[in-house]
Amino acid sequence: MAVSERNGRRSASLCLGIAALLFALCLWLMWPGIAAYDTIKQYEQALSGRYDDWHPPIMARLWALLLRAGGQGTAPMLALQLGGYWLGFGLFAGGLTRIGARRAAAATGIVGLSPIMANWLPVIVKDTQMIAALVAATGIVAWYRLPGGRVPRPAALVVALLLAYAALVRANAAFAVVPYALMLTGWLGVRRAWQRALLMALATLLVIGASDPINHRLFGAERSGVASTLPLFDLVGIAHDAPLAAPPGLAPPVWAKAERAHCYTPFYWDPFGDAKRCAAMGDAILDDGDGRPPILHSWIRTIAAHPLAYGEHRLAHLDATLRVATPNDERSAAAPFRSDPNPHALGGGATPLTASLKTIAVLIERTPLGAPVVWLIAVCGIGWTLLGTVAQPARDLGLALAFSAMMITASFAVVSIASDLRYHLWLITATGLATVALAGCGGIAQTRLRWTVGVTAAAMVASVLGRWHGIALGY
Repeated sequence: MAVSERNGRRSASLCLGIAALLFALCLWLMWPGIAAYDTIKQYEQALSGRYDDWHPPIMARLWALLLRAGGQGTAPMLALQLGGYWLGFGLFAGGLTRIGARRAAAATGIVGLSPIMANWLPVIVKDTQMIAALVAATGIVAWYRLPGGRVPRPAALVVALLLAYAALVRANAAFAVVPYALMLTGWLGVRRAWQRALLMALATLLVIGASDPINHRLFGAERSGVASTLPLFDLVGIAHDAPLAAPPGLAPPVWAKAERAHCYTPFYWDPFGDAKRCAAMGDAILDDGDGRPPILHSWIRTIAAHPLAYGEHRLAHLDATLRVATPNDERSAAAPFRSDPNPHALGGGATPLTASLKTIAVLIERTPLGAPVVWLIAVCGIGWTLLGTVAQPARDLGLALAFSAMMITASFAVVSIASDLRYHLWLITATGLATVALAGCGGIAQTRLRWTVGVTAAAMVASVLGRWHGIALGY
């Protein structure tokens, strides 16, 4: 074995050792994890053995397996979550050291320890589960491919299982997983751009369509009506912006009352799920008696009749979720730092670490780093720079990460119903990893890189100005 190869393997082993230490440290400091509202609901399903599809049942089913194996509470899920996360980062850094990119490997740790991500790591929710699975899959691929090798079949099977879990654990995760998987597999040999776009669209629809029988037949989840939340949100948004006398299924006087109560906000659909606020009005829209399911027919007809109002509503929501020109203290940014009260003694209370992480995250999230639109512009620039860089494994992996981040963010223009910052954790993480992959490349397109840095810096300045004069969202 050559000296350089031997040194590369030693450095890679060191990266894995550091990742293991970070895993152990996080597990110790974050034990036993934080239970948010969604966490409690999924734990109750795992305990009872009765599942519904409001939250993807694959996570509750996994939790039930851990319960049967003797693991109690949030701790086993925290261990899995942190394990996948730090394994992925360790393998990614190790792959970079094996090609001599030691500085890029060191920067991988900075990405993993980013305050926004660290703020969410102790929280057991579908978003952090998705991130852990995607990062673990990325690390395995990086370990083998960055030095120019092929992923062995057993490792490829693990990657496929991790990607499948990621695709099923969040309702819109297919928009990230499908393009990522297609790019990792070389687009299955498809070469032309329009054919790739068609393949991606069909594969995404296939994954979304397959999730229904998987959730309801394989996992036995009952239908909760969650599929109606997007049509409901769009209908009331159109009625508000058109403006209409009332959305379908609601009498004009009732809609006028809903408007006075500020039931509609572009920030999220939640007021129509709040029993004390607007839920009765939402139920009336859902039960308008026009076919089965009635709201889908009303949704399509109303969008077709009022496309401009639909576009105005979706743009207003996109502004809210990307934090383009919204108040810099927009809610739902930081993670909870203690568990919600629950009858199961689930999760841990506040600790100095979780309290400090939330304080730091709140400060950062009021800066351009807390605006997903800035990350989107940055990852588009990174992807463009990678396209002009000499072909090599690090470039290909970075492109896959960047494209995955772009696609899931683009999906929020049409399928999003809420503006929590946690929905953009993959955008933030994938942007960081794609940047590190670019740093590990040779023959970087320097002119493109300078443009990327300049445009991203300009976006950060624009973000400060936009959020300084942010548009009130009317929660």
